[in-house]
This record gives sequence, structure tokens and C-alpha cells, in this order.
Amino acid sequence: MPFNYITVTASSDLFAPATRAFGDILVIGKGAFGGVATDARPFTYPGDAETAYPKGTTKLVDKVEPPTKTAQAAAKFPVGTQVAIGKDDSVEVRTIASAGDVTGGKSTWSLDDNLTKPHAADDPVVALGLSDLAAAIALAFRQTPPPTKVWGLEVAFDSPVWTGAFTAAKDVPAQIVVLANTPLNETPATSHPVDLLAKHVIEVSNSGGDGSERIGVAMLDQTLTQSKQIALNKGSIHDNRMVLVAHKSGDDVAAAVAGVIAGQEPHISLLLKPISIEMTALFTAAEIQDYYDASINWVTSPVLLPGHGLYLGEGLTASPSGNKKYIDIVRTLDDISFRIKATLIEAVGDVRIDRPGLRTVVTLVQGALSPLVSRGVIESYAIHIPLLVLLERDRATLSAEELELIRKGRSGRNVDMEVSVVYAGVIHQIAVKLVLKG
Repeated sequence: MPFNYITVTASSDLFAPATRAFGDILVIGKGAFGGVATDARPFTYPGDAETAYPKGTTKLVDKVEPPTKTAQAAAKFPVGTQVAIGKDDSVEVRTIASAGDVTGGKSTWSLDDNLTKPHAADDPVVALGLSDLAAAIALAFRQTPPPTKVWGLEVAFDSPVWTGAFTAAKDVPAQIVVLANTPLNETPATSHPVDLLAKHVIEVSNSGGDGSERIGVAMLDQTLTQSKQIALNKGSIHDNRMVLVAHKSGDDVAAAVAGVIAGQEPHISLLLKPISIEMTALFTAAEIQDYYDASINWVTSPVLLPGHGLYLGEGLTASPSGNKKYIDIVRTLDDISFRIKATLIEAVGDVRIDRPGLRTVVTLVQGALSPLVSRGVIESYAIHIPLLVLLERDRATLSAEELELIRKGRSGRNVDMEVSVVYAGVIHQIAVKLVLKG
């Protein structure tokens, strides 16, 4: 080994700031028939959600002798539910025409057609299709590009306690919240789940923990007239943290829109982004203008885009208040806020309130924002720390009031900082004057 006058042993102890996905979704809704509320669960594959939230399973209470349209089951399933009765080769698929309340441990069902095979007591009865919660999660994953992670939070099927679900939702690390198969309508007239959703995202975003900012997505009830739909954008719902969408589809469009939002980076406009749903009828030009004026998005199929696909007609928040008319503005502000907080957490408890310390703080923020300028997310930024301006000056030139400000900052261990960001949004409309001259 050679002789060394100076020996340095190098090691790496780099600080890694917190990161978060730009589009994790929380879907709150009903799972299996007769199901109860359960804790939130994360999913990265829709098939896992279908297993976790089946549409409903029960069993026959009494033996069934064919031919008959009557069966006694241990639970009441909604009218119109398609069920598979029996097991193995004796399975028969029927639709429930009527179902009585559970009395004496059984509900009497009337089926749409006769059962032609005998079925023993305790034979399984399985509801076919997806539950509201599983279907919403699957539809969110069906968008292109898809979200990275979707959380499911189940409420009781027969008597959902939405307030309890929103309380549990506060601790879920998601940026987009949606209610499964719950359109905004006039029923109930008060404490509508969508209204509770709006209050939830506003409260958590304004007074929740660091990085808890979120938006809510809701669809309008397509059975209502347009004037009634527009009138429902009021109160807590009329806020820039809510996204409303009009449609003419039988799918859970709110979940689909949430999936579209989650698949894009925060600064990407949602205008004319593809959405994967089934919808054949389109809105008229007059209807679209009315929705636009009411800060409501719509689903469209522009003739100028090839393939006749479906797209989001706009990327509006439910209210243009605070100059936050578009979804990407709200999400970009949330993202930049998170980046700054995640970077500055390194300085708390270590950096001193002096010139080198506050310059370090400025450097940290520059390290968070400069990459956004390079990527074109923001155009420019400016950082101003009033206390640093005073510390940069010769102490002899400071007034008594300025010296007192330095003393208060040091004794209170509190530093104020202003960060100004220039955000250049993308083009949403272009006016062209075409002149043909001969």
C-alpha cells in the first residue's frame, strides 16, 4: 500500500426529497350488494379490484324444484340484477324481476324465466357483472395513458355513510377523488354526495397536511335537462377544485375523466384528450356553448380529428375563481407547491438564519424550479426573501426598524419567502382570418 500524507474516506449521504405520483385516484363507492364499509385499498391492476369488490354473492335458502320462477335467497338483490344460480353444470342465468325484503333469513325472488334444473339449498347465487366500485376502477384504468395507482374505498351498499368515507379519505395519498356511479342530480336535495365531495377536497386542500392537495371529479345526470344540470353547479361544487363533465353515456364518465386526468402530467391541458367510453349521441353547438359558459366540461368528437374518437371538449374547473379556470393551472400549482415543500424540508432544523443559510434556501428552491423551466413547464420564476435582503446590506446602513425585523426573524425562527412563477398555458382557441384575393 502506498504512503499517504492525507487520507480521505468518501461516502455518499445525498438527500432524496419526497416524490409523489401526479395522478393517483381515490374512488369511493358501493361494492357488493349488502356489503359494508371497508378500509381504502390500492390497486395497480383492475382485475384485483374486481376480486376485491364483487357485485354480490349469496345462496339459496330452500331447495328449488323446476319449473319455477320463484327462489328463496339469503339476501335481497336489486331488481334487474342478472344472477347465476347453481354450481358446476347446473348453473342457470336469470334476471331478478322482483325481490322481497329479508324476512326469517330469506328473501323471495321472482325471476324473469323458469328455472329448468333442480337446485339444492345452499347452492351459490352470484350476481353477474361488476359492482359500482369495481367498474369505476376498471374504467379509470382503461384510459390511455392509464393512471399508475387507483385506490378503492367501499361504503355500505344499503346505507352508505358518505361522511365517514370522506373522513377516512383524508389519509389516502391521492390527488384525484371521484364517486363511483354517483351523478350530480337533485336527489337528495341536500347533503348530496357530490356536494360532500366538493367540501372534502376544499377542506383537505386548504387545511390538510403537506402534499394533501386534491381535486374532485363528478359527472352530471344525463336524464336532467341542460338548464337543471347547469343550475346544480352552485355552492361548494362551484369551486376551482371541482371538475364537472356533461355526457350522453351509460358509463361512469366521472371515473373515466379521472383516469384521463391521472394519466397526464399536471401541466398538460385536458383539452381534446381522448376518453374511452361508449357514447354515440353528441351535444349541439348551442349546448356546448352553454356548458362552457357554466364552467362545465363535455365529451365531444370533433370532425377535424380522424377516427371519430371521443375527447374531452374542454379542461375547465367548475369555477374560474382565483384565475384558476383550467384544471392544469390548479394541478400545476399543487405540484410546484409540493416540490418546494419537499425540497425545503431539508433546510428546516439545519439551516441557520444568516446570509449563507438563506442563500442555501434560495439555492434549494432554484434546484426545484429550474428543471421545470428547462422542460417548458413554467417560463420563469423569481425568489424573494425579505430577510435576506436586509442581511445582504451593511449592518451600519440598517435602520432600527430593519434591525428589529432581523431580530424577530431570528428569535421566532421564522422566514418569509415569496416565489413568483410565470406559467404559460397552452393554446385553447385560435382565431384565423382567411382572405382570398384574386
